[in-house]
Amino acid sequence: MTDPRKAIHQKIIELAKRLGNDASSLGYHDSIPDRGALDSPGLLELIMWFENEFNLEIEQEELTLENFGTIDAMASYAEKAGA
Repeated sequence: MTDPRKAIHQKIIELAKRLGNDASSLGYHDSIPDRGALDSPGLLELIMWFENEFNLEIEQEELTLENFGTIDAMASYAEKAGA
């Protein structure tokens, strides 16, 4: 499997660009919400894309910063969930 972090990073860059933001310097360990590249609808779109991309169904209680606050956390979640 290719590194899921690259796909996640690319999607964040794409979503941020639509909002007029540049997320290209977002590091894998940087807090996605704290960087402000995505607004709330953008974050929701990222989560929906993530579910489709990695063929996952995320439960509401799993939507935490520990699981989705950084690119590293998202990649780790995908790997643990068997994507």
